[in-house]
Amino acid sequence: MAAELDVSRFYARLGRLHAHFLKHRDGIWQGAGCLSLHRGQMNDDEPYLKSVVLHQYLFGWELPDTILLLTETGDCFVLAAKKKCEFLEAAVGKTPTGSSIIGLTLLTRNKSDGNAENYETLMEAVTAKNGSNGDKKKVGVLMKEWPSEKRESIGGPLVSGWEKSLTGADGLDVSDATPGLSLFMSIKEDSELDLMKKSSVLSNKILKHGFIKRIEEVIDSELNVTHTQLSGEIDGIIEDPSKINLKVPKEHVQSCYFPIVQSGGEYDIKISAQSTEKSLKYDIVTVSLGSRYQNYCSNVARTFLVDPPKEVSETYEVLLSMQEECLRAMVPGRPLKSVYATAVNFLKSSEKSFLVRHLPKNLGFSIGLDFRDPNLVLSAKNSIHFRPGMVFTLSVGFAGVPLSDSAKSAANSKSAVKDIKEYGLLISDMVVISENSKSGEVMTKHGKSLTDISYTINDDDDSSDDDDNGKGGAATNGDEEYARKVAKAPDNVVNGKRRSSRLESTNEAIQNAHEGTAERERRQIALMTRKNEERLRELARSARNKGDDGESDKAEELRAYDRTKDYPDSVLPNQVKVDMVNQCVILPICGNPVPFHISTIKNVVLPDPDSATYLRINFYTAGMAVGKDAPANMAKLVQKYAPYASFIREMTFRSLDSHNLTQAFRQISELRKRARQKELRELEEANLVKQAKLVRTKTERVPRLSDLTMRPVFAGRKTQGNLEAHSNGLRFISMRGEIVDIMYPNIKHAIFQPCENEIMVLVHFHLRHPIMLGKKKQQDIQFFTEVIDASQTVDAGRRSMYDPDEMDDEQRERQLRRKLNEAFKEFCRKVENVAKKNGFSLEFDIPYRDLGFNGNPHKEMVFIQPTLNCLVNLTETPFFVVNLSDVDHVHFERVTFMSKAFDIVLINKDFSKQPWRVDMIPNDDKESIQEWLTDMELSYTEGPMNLNWKQIMGTVAGDDRFYMDTEEDEVTKKEAGWSFLRMFGNDEEESDDGDEDDSEFSEGNDQESVSVFQSSFLSTDLFLHLLTQINFFSFSGGI
Repeated sequence: MAAELDVSRFYARLGRLHAHFLKHRDGIWQGAGCLSLHRGQMNDDEPYLKSVVLHQYLFGWELPDTILLLTETGDCFVLAAKKKCEFLEAAVGKTPTGSSIIGLTLLTRNKSDGNAENYETLMEAVTAKNGSNGDKKKVGVLMKEWPSEKRESIGGPLVSGWEKSLTGADGLDVSDATPGLSLFMSIKEDSELDLMKKSSVLSNKILKHGFIKRIEEVIDSELNVTHTQLSGEIDGIIEDPSKINLKVPKEHVQSCYFPIVQSGGEYDIKISAQSTEKSLKYDIVTVSLGSRYQNYCSNVARTFLVDPPKEVSETYEVLLSMQEECLRAMVPGRPLKSVYATAVNFLKSSEKSFLVRHLPKNLGFSIGLDFRDPNLVLSAKNSIHFRPGMVFTLSVGFAGVPLSDSAKSAANSKSAVKDIKEYGLLISDMVVISENSKSGEVMTKHGKSLTDISYTINDDDDSSDDDDNGKGGAATNGDEEYARKVAKAPDNVVNGKRRSSRLESTNEAIQNAHEGTAERERRQIALMTRKNEERLRELARSARNKGDDGESDKAEELRAYDRTKDYPDSVLPNQVKVDMVNQCVILPICGNPVPFHISTIKNVVLPDPDSATYLRINFYTAGMAVGKDAPANMAKLVQKYAPYASFIREMTFRSLDSHNLTQAFRQISELRKRARQKELRELEEANLVKQAKLVRTKTERVPRLSDLTMRPVFAGRKTQGNLEAHSNGLRFISMRGEIVDIMYPNIKHAIFQPCENEIMVLVHFHLRHPIMLGKKKQQDIQFFTEVIDASQTVDAGRRSMYDPDEMDDEQRERQLRRKLNEAFKEFCRKVENVAKKNGFSLEFDIPYRDLGFNGNPHKEMVFIQPTLNCLVNLTETPFFVVNLSDVDHVHFERVTFMSKAFDIVLINKDFSKQPWRVDMIPNDDKESIQEWLTDMELSYTEGPMNLNWKQIMGTVAGDDRFYMDTEEDEVTKKEAGWSFLRMFGNDEEESDDGDEDDSEFSEGNDQESVSVFQSSFLSTDLFLHLLTQINFFSFSGGI
């Protein structure tokens, strides 16, 4: 047998099984004295028998026709054929120290005596210490596989003979060990959880890249496909994931069951349902699929709504909310039945309480090596409690929900939903029970919100006909009108004539682009309105929570000496003295020494000496510019005393002896320099947060990456060293002994960027609070390795593309890239595990390269990529990291038909900060960027010119009603928020003459568009002021 037994894993799991058996023997193991867990003959029709699952768990392989006996004392006996005994021979005599397992005894099958001697050995072990006080001795067996009147033995001669020996023995009785085995195997080890997550990811990707892509092709092309055909295609993808470009070995992957696809009003949400031979209908489509990765199962199910009526969408929203409530009930310590009770209580308290009778009998089951454990179902009566490490399939749904006539009539006239009488909805996800989590953790991450699963394929034009003709109804919003016009614009008629059929494909692409633009515009209109409301609430909360900041704005009084006795002893009546210790300059005024704090001195001048030496000292005074280099506290003092105090502007001292004044000049200059450096250092460290001390991990091996380069560097030198992950943070130790600690709680975003088209692979940390690195504070720390060879041959000769040395170099570079990517990825995974183990939340994000674009955020063109939470460029310095949660709005500048590139401005929610800019983005990327922004729920606008954002932000920051749509009188309408930046305004008084004119172009169109553009800005005084800040904008006669 080519396979090998993992001895350490075998004994560890066998020991855990034995310990669980001893602990719960009188409970769920039903008082058994020993366990006889035998496996019958091979049967591919029943892959989830408990004996099969147990063998895969203990041995890693299935050993048919094998008897496994585990006694109370820890003796383990295995009776099997010779080859199977040879496979297990590696474990004989290698029992770990401290294990409850005494030893492993192998008994080889003996056909000559019909295994009589072997059975006698096993029987002696069974009767040795089993039972007491005259009670019958119990042997735990898998009762479902035990022969009975209704079921024959599934074992071969070896197993059936042992079953007869146990049945015919006096004083022995059998009990069912299945519930105990189910509970024991339901709690997964870390290695099992890792395989479960990989299996869940596999099912998730097959759903996303297999089923969804295929069903969208079917609907778009209006193909006639049956449910079984579609199920067969998905089953083929599960068996061979390379069809969707997944690099998973085929021998590691299997299908848990034949995928289930249902539509057309016939829905069975049980896991035992089957796809029918009927054709797929474009109404309500449910799909369930499951995959096995290295024998570990996963399951996922989704419902897709095509042209759904509002009633169906609302029911689906209720189902989503019910699933969230069920997840909150899946925590350690609560009984399994609480999930079902939570669902029932939620529905009864909702407006759709009638849905209770449409719930299935259970809401899921435990899953692992066994696809569905019947002893651990989420039913209304299961009293077993959730434990950390359990994994369940949470399957919530409604079956047989009637569709009302009013919902059918409200649906689109072409919708297939009109033909169904009742419908079903189903959502299934993989859920793991964690130790300290407040709810179950979902492992199948595919989106299930209404926007993710809804499709509209039939547009109903009736509702917009009246608006197109300008009849009836209130005037529509300008943006909505624009979006509607774009969506309804004719694509195949020019001047009353149909275009050539050769352009059909081009016209279709243009129409799709128009529809996408229109849909995006609609979403942006709704998003802008919602964002304005959210920002109003945020500002109101911040205003309430904002404390009294007056204390921080108060000026600190200057005090160098408490009394004249504290003056230095060397002070003379008519001499300038500098006290470096107390940061004070003592100047003689009328023969009296008067101290002046160094922060009051603006500058000091020593003119070229003539017959005498002069020293002029200038002070900060009111009535003149203080200057940006003035100490902050001095500026406050000047402002405080300006209304009523008299200031000394300058003082000049003359001396025939140049020595004293020259020395005073040098000392004052040096003291001013020190004071300025101290203030800058305090300002630099003002917002620093004291970090916790790093707790080093000493009991186990720590994850480590070696030979890394850190950016930014220490004191201008290249910093190389090693990065380690400890209990509460990361530590970088350079080759010169320099140490940088990064605490897990201080990491706001962790990003892993593999090497694809770059020369480096890196991990980047964007911190919540800056840390001091050398003498500067830094908020972005990066560690990388360059993917280049240590040495390269340089010669004057030209190298051919077929040069074997050149090909070897390329091959080595590819291998190095792959090796480093894997090393960094594995390190990130280990860091996440270490952080999670110690109670911290840390997850590495990977940039989406396919959504990236070229742009200039600083002084050079770089490749900018979005991540889940940021917009970043990490390969070039200075780093460009924009946290999307800090972005209030995005504005596109220089969007014209003439330009080949445009700029984007990302406006910070903190109006006191200047926006981020990215310039010179190619026009080809505009559509994809706008689509991404819409998906991320970030509002955007377009404009043809660059704006003066410094002036705009100052004006906006001073407007308390910026996000409101009315003036202070709360009657006069104005643009709310950033709506004034739109290229097409919300002018409700726009003339309808253009719709009634048959001509597509008229001479007056330009003038009319200018007036519309003016009206959108001139609606309030604020926007008139903003308009004047535009750098490039001109009309004849001005504004």
